[in-house]
Amino acid sequence: MQNHRKALILAILSLFVVDFLGTPARAADPVRVTTSFDSKYAGGVLRQVAKIFSAGFSQSDAARVEQEINGLKPDQPRAWQFKVQYRDKVESLEIRALMDDLGMIDLDFSASPEAAPAVRSAVDGYLSGRGA
Repeated sequence: MQNHRKALILAILSLFVVDFLGTPARAADPVRVTTSFDSKYAGGVLRQVAKIFSAGFSQSDAARVEQEINGLKPDQPRAWQFKVQYRDKVESLEIRALMDDLGMIDLDFSASPEAAPAVRSAVDGYLSGRGA
């Protein structure tokens, strides 16, 4: 009876180990960095954010997104996806923009938990330096 109990316990434990080891690791959920400001500052904000990443979102990408933002009509949302490199790790960056009828833009960045504080610092640093 004792051996059967040990065998049953070992079988159950092995199922847990297989389940635990067989589950692929998930990437951490992205963190949103949200801001709203006069659209004339969009290019500068995007250029500052581009400096954070060693690849995947360059100054030319920032200029392209800026041009597309400048062409947005009010209440017409737009999103861009990039595979960026931050601290030698490839990850996703999503940028979302929504313009209102007064020329103010809601600009959201979704980045990894590791990159999000640097994105927030770049956005806030640029805007606070302009009194925005």
